[in-house]
Amino acid sequence: MVPIPATIESIKGYPEKLIIFQVPASPFWWTRYHDGKPIKRSTKATDKRDAITFAKQFYETLLVNKRLGISNNPRQTSFVIAAEEVIEDDLQKAQRGELSTSYVANHKTIIRGHIAAFLGTYELGDIDYAVLDKCKTYLFGKGLSAASVKLNFVYVKKILDHAQRKGVIRSSPLLPKIKAEDNARGYFALSEYALLRRTAHKLIGQRYELRQAAKDDGDGDAPSAKLKKLRNIDMTAEMALLIPFMVYSFIRPTDLKQIKHRHIEIRQGKDGKDYLWMPIPTSKKHDKPITSMPRAATFYKRLKANRLAQLDDPKTIDDEDVFVPQHPNRTYAYRQLARQFDVLMEATDLRESADGEARTLYSLRHTSLMYRLRYGAQISPLILANNARTSVEMLERFYLSQLESTHVTADLHAKKPTTP
Repeated sequence: MVPIPATIESIKGYPEKLIIFQVPASPFWWTRYHDGKPIKRSTKATDKRDAITFAKQFYETLLVNKRLGISNNPRQTSFVIAAEEVIEDDLQKAQRGELSTSYVANHKTIIRGHIAAFLGTYELGDIDYAVLDKCKTYLFGKGLSAASVKLNFVYVKKILDHAQRKGVIRSSPLLPKIKAEDNARGYFALSEYALLRRTAHKLIGQRYELRQAAKDDGDGDAPSAKLKKLRNIDMTAEMALLIPFMVYSFIRPTDLKQIKHRHIEIRQGKDGKDYLWMPIPTSKKHDKPITSMPRAATFYKRLKANRLAQLDDPKTIDDEDVFVPQHPNRTYAYRQLARQFDVLMEATDLRESADGEARTLYSLRHTSLMYRLRYGAQISPLILANNARTSVEMLERFYLSQLESTHVTADLHAKKPTTP
């Protein structure tokens, strides 16, 4: 906690070691006294005169405590204690396999970052809507985007709810509203999708080296000579099939880590075309089976046939992972696929969309939904949302909002059929 230099002020008539000051992370004045080591307190006052009064009382209390042998070391605020309890709870859940270690690590970083910097000086009972609204202003002042501010408040709410369950506070205060700006989800235009598929086939069997710039040691070598090799990336036939499989199946990239052959059933529609019925594991709290477009069945059959051809002793592969089954560490398996996709983005110069949005494997899911909305027959947004394991709100905010009027001209001009 670093004081703002211009606000540091000694108290007239008291030792110079007793000062008041302000810090960027708090609206209140603080006081500090050096007695072997610094002892700090929040004055809980925004008015300087009130802060000076508090500082004098604080100093006198320190003298009395010292005579009585009572420790003057400041204790943690109840908010910090609750925050650390939440972190510890999540660490235990990670040990039991209920949460991923990466999620918990990210959670801890966010709580101990801006959240602790502002709210860590408060007692839980003092935190109300007004304090949280100031916290919102503080976060935006740090240059955070609306989405990041909302994410921070997700964890603030989690801490406050924890305190309520523990009986530390009676109820969790109302949170300020944060309006996030919706960025349109990047997807591949038809020509880009065709280029992506052609390039994926062309690169099968090729090896690429991922390199990182090494530290310049001043030896005068050219920059290219200072690139440190990190790993090899082998382009596989699996990637060439993964791309259309995702586009025609609506799945999320994270589903690639857990989808097994037993989660996929080939069914036949009324038109005689095969499609996939996929009761895949729950993702983002959605557990409804996904029904694919017919083309997904074509590429899945090729994937399965390729895998069976690799086995010396053909057997059932129902319990095998559909993608990168040779790697039991599914996080590593997913990284292998993501790295291959990154190579494709570089090879096709499709790394960024026309709007400057970086493209990742998630862009294939966005493409899946946009193609269904742009080129498919009329469909209820609710049906599409349920099948794609999302919400109508998400469709409206990130996908339907991208449809130009020319995409829906037929619907706009359509008339009710007349009875003869």
